[in-house]
Amino acid sequence: MNDDRKPCDLLVSGDLIFTLDVAGSIIRDGAIAIADRTIVGIGPADLLARRWVPATTIDGTGRLMLPGLINAHNHTPLMITRGMIEDIGFAPMYTPGIPQGHWLSEEDAYALSSLGMYELLRAGCTTVVDYYRYPSACARAASELGLRAVIAGRVHDADPAALAVGRYEHDRAVGKASLEENAELIARWNGHDEGRIRCDWAPHAPDTCSDDLLREVKKLADAHGGNVHTHLSQLPLEVEAVKARSGRTPPQLLDELGLLNERLIAAHCIHMERPDIELCGKAGITVAHAPIGNAKGGRIAPIMELRDAGARIALCTDTFSGDLIEAMRWAIAMQRISRQGNVLDARTVLHWATLEGATAIGMADKVGSLEIGKRADIVLLDNRSPSLAPLVDGYGVLVHSASGHDVDTVIVDGRVVLSEGRLTLADGDAIVAQAQSVAAKLWQRAGRSPIG
Repeated sequence: MNDDRKPCDLLVSGDLIFTLDVAGSIIRDGAIAIADRTIVGIGPADLLARRWVPATTIDGTGRLMLPGLINAHNHTPLMITRGMIEDIGFAPMYTPGIPQGHWLSEEDAYALSSLGMYELLRAGCTTVVDYYRYPSACARAASELGLRAVIAGRVHDADPAALAVGRYEHDRAVGKASLEENAELIARWNGHDEGRIRCDWAPHAPDTCSDDLLREVKKLADAHGGNVHTHLSQLPLEVEAVKARSGRTPPQLLDELGLLNERLIAAHCIHMERPDIELCGKAGITVAHAPIGNAKGGRIAPIMELRDAGARIALCTDTFSGDLIEAMRWAIAMQRISRQGNVLDARTVLHWATLEGATAIGMADKVGSLEIGKRADIVLLDNRSPSLAPLVDGYGVLVHSASGHDVDTVIVDGRVVLSEGRLTLADGDAIVAQAQSVAAKLWQRAGRSPIG
């Protein structure tokens, strides 16, 4: 008998496959065949074994598979503030007494971004929207560790040293430098690694960008395409500053300038009255919801109201944690507290962390679910973990009980980038050590010596 099986690069099997496709298909004792970075077969393992001849196999016995998680808003170099900012402030750029972005060198940013990217992979995040100063350092870290990433600079013309002590001083030279940095990023990195690294524009916030700078970003972003990433209605300070400057709320200002539309991914959206919520919903923006960071700052965003008004909701960790599974839990808990009812469930937030995030960044045809023709971004969790038992419908235990520590293997673009919890393309221990060294130096400059 002739062997009609086709060759493939990798065949991955698992006890359960949560495809998160439109039908919500779950495959027991399933497998996924991968060729040229793409899913070419998915179904029962015994059937795929008869159809494909793999160059490499992964035996996922005791594992369950789901699509790679998508983190819609993050700043990996801000790893340096974790464990500190939570008790002394909320948004690092507005908080005195901590290492600021303008203190970092490019190598400092690279070391800290590498740590952040490592943690994201370790917790099952395969795609991240990441922006900060020295964005090329963020792109380099994502490229080397194997993540899929959308990178942007931190565009602003508010002087960061003045802002950290509560003064708004818009400086044209600061704005010009940040625009040039973002433009250089796009020229160097957009489309890198066969499209795995994409670059966009990111005005920091309506208060830290003058109207003229926002108009320039609008012009540049329209020419470039893709998304615009920003913070919106994050703090009362932001809302008050924009009102004082323009007589408008932050959403109203962005709408007037042509930036409030379906291409905008806006983090937080906390301090909004009903007219702003309706305006954002009508515009079809994506809200990058950061429930962990919001809650640690004593805030709850009106996420259900924004969703009901027409906004798309995606999930993010915003540096406070790399664990998007934890963020799913916090999202549910905070909305139930806010709305005093069972208003959000596991399946919904899991879609926010996968297909909704993919749709927001214009990649729903490539990632966000496990389907033939999509890129092979796959996460395997250890189903033998006590936190994943008992498993009944699967969605509930994944969201309410699992954690990033249950992640065993991560595949991005068909390449294994994490195996048994260890990076395959870099030395994780060295990354942690180098980031600690950078943090010690910068915190000493801020007057705090790390323990040890």
